[in-house]
Amino acid sequence: MIAAFLQKTNSLWRESLDPVIREFPDLEIILDPEEAERRIGEADILVGGKVKREIFEKAVNLKLVVVPFTGVNHLPFDLLKERGVKVANSHGNAWYVAERTIGMILAFYGRIIDYHNDLRQEQWHGFWVGQGLNDSWESVDGKTAAILGTGEIGRCIAEMLKGLRVRTIGYKRRRVNEVPEAFDEIVYDLNAAVGPADMVIIALPSTSATRGLIGPDELAGMQGKFLVNIGRGDIVDEEGLYTALRNGILRGAAVDCWYTYPREGTRGRPSRFDIHTLLNMVLSPHVGGFVSQAVKESVSHACENIAGFLRTGSPRFEVDIEAGY
Repeated sequence: MIAAFLQKTNSLWRESLDPVIREFPDLEIILDPEEAERRIGEADILVGGKVKREIFEKAVNLKLVVVPFTGVNHLPFDLLKERGVKVANSHGNAWYVAERTIGMILAFYGRIIDYHNDLRQEQWHGFWVGQGLNDSWESVDGKTAAILGTGEIGRCIAEMLKGLRVRTIGYKRRRVNEVPEAFDEIVYDLNAAVGPADMVIIALPSTSATRGLIGPDELAGMQGKFLVNIGRGDIVDEEGLYTALRNGILRGAAVDCWYTYPREGTRGRPSRFDIHTLLNMVLSPHVGGFVSQAVKESVSHACENIAGFLRTGSPRFEVDIEAGY
């Protein structure tokens, strides 16, 4: 059995792989990406993030793909399904994406960015300068959040919001027998989730079923709501989001996943529209899961997927290829 790594590894990877090597001494691990690509036709297991389709086409012996992060919408599922290849991903970033989500929510309602920028200019607000509650911040206590997506990230968000005394409504497409822990209610209709919510949090993967889920009509019905997208940009209509924010339909939005990214360097617009210039936006450059703790957890999950597959034929975090997540 050969595991080929088509990405750079470091001491963290080697440390996490040690128990796998001890348990499966016959496993050959190719850590050099160039050698891994040369021998891809021999590989049973492929570990990598963004891998080109032509590489998969050459991997004729492949049985398992291990993606060391959550998103898998870039994979050639048609080819993998045809060949019976299993896919596993990592959920080590879930808690940290949720933490970032809560931070953006509190920044918006708490007016943290506004007040910070104003006080830098010596402009005060609130009680100490004789202003009333109309010039203060707002607590999330008692609000209702619709969380679209009740997977690992959605559950972590619900758990954190519970500590802030926010009611949580989870939206799912597949029915469950009981309400998952941390959620107050589960619904299967989008309008039933969004209708009573003060804030709408998107924690969905990008699939054929979710792309464009929040279109212009859905956005037009979100009068006064706060929209948070930490899933994928293509779930929310780009122009519709800009229009709803600019025209005051949405009270505001916080976004960590975008529509356009810099092709090179570190500068570039996050959208074809001027969303980033609107004052009712909290902007984040798609870094929700990019912290050292999340990277460590994701590496650990990837190695657990390899070990689980070698033990039983099933990785710990197996992706549903039919559903695309």
